[in-house]
Amino acid sequence: MGLRRRIGDIFYGYWILLGTFLLHGLASGMYFYGFSVFYTPLQREFGWGSAITSGAVSLSRLEGGVEGPVVGYLVDRYGARRLLALGIFMTGLGFIAMVYVDSILMLYLVYGGLLSIGYNTGFSHAMTSMITHWFKRRRSRAMGVYAIAAGIGGALIVPLLAKSITVSGWRMTAIYCGLTFWVVGLPFAFIFRNKPEDMGLLPDGDSPDPDPSQAGATEHARPERDASVKDALKSPVFLRLLLAESFRSFLLGSLVLHQIPHLMSIGIDEEAAAAILGLMILISIPGRIVFGTLGDFFSKRLLLTAVMLTQALGVLVFAYASNIVHVYAFLVIYGLAYGGAIPLLMAFRGELFGRERFATISGAMAPFKMIGNVVGPVFAGYMFDVTGSYRFAFLVFVLLAVLSGVFFYFVKGEF
Repeated sequence: MGLRRRIGDIFYGYWILLGTFLLHGLASGMYFYGFSVFYTPLQREFGWGSAITSGAVSLSRLEGGVEGPVVGYLVDRYGARRLLALGIFMTGLGFIAMVYVDSILMLYLVYGGLLSIGYNTGFSHAMTSMITHWFKRRRSRAMGVYAIAAGIGGALIVPLLAKSITVSGWRMTAIYCGLTFWVVGLPFAFIFRNKPEDMGLLPDGDSPDPDPSQAGATEHARPERDASVKDALKSPVFLRLLLAESFRSFLLGSLVLHQIPHLMSIGIDEEAAAAILGLMILISIPGRIVFGTLGDFFSKRLLLTAVMLTQALGVLVFAYASNIVHVYAFLVIYGLAYGGAIPLLMAFRGELFGRERFATISGAMAPFKMIGNVVGPVFAGYMFDVTGSYRFAFLVFVLLAVLSGVFFYFVKGEF
């Protein structure tokens, strides 16, 4: 079929998936999970409290919420490939600029501003939009593979960052991160194509002619239509999904950011706590694989309900953890469910609203999910500053996880 359609016998969509896999692992390990490793050294050097340091993460989430609708529109308008290349460059620049942090204002400007703008421009919507375009029948499995990258990246990179900070300091480690984004990340932008139609292909590598061999593969697939932005935003389905995702957003950055300080507060040393965070991310990988596969054959709505209720149980265990046995119970319960929600959610959104306006509709949700992303980390940090414990904050997150599961259950019907 030629290079335009395949390299050898491999559908070009799998090369797209490989590229997004590698970049997602890099970005998740260094940015999303990685800042938790910078958190304690920053506090130690400058004497900042938990709430004010957590504010940098909240500001980055605030920026992401404000930027989300714009980036989503730009991805659909100009293509994910261009936005990704721009985001990679800015993310690398943001990490290198961390060397100039000498006050809380500079931390907010660099991490919550430049670095966050780069990440949200290049990674939050662009790569999932490409996967949504390239895969339809296999979308949940493709998203599962994509989601695995975050787990592998976090599990491998977080301990490396902790060791690098111990040996070279947090400033040199930030420079290493920035250079890695440029050297490793930018070349991948050249292999990407926005959608299969740009290469004369169809999603999943399907033939335009009916193929009896594909009949069985589609029996579990829900018919998909492309929603207009107007129809999607005014539908009850969108509102319920938005509420479910918004409640879930309180847990995401908060648990990752405050996991190491919480573990240290119950007597676990800093390097061991960083290793435990890496282990939690590693344990999430089977969840991403299993639920990403199940999502192509069973109701994503019911699976999402189940994993959110399971996450609630995991956080409840963590809230009362007082020894390493409790911590390992949390790792297994929360880690598997946390991983399982990620591919299901991205595939579910594509199933509900289609491919053509996927990034725009996803971006429209960002300002509302921003509330949890902003409030959650600061709330948990404030409760620790006031009470000396994260327990009350984590119990609130248990309730929000339950509410998320309930609203996922009611995301049904047509728009």
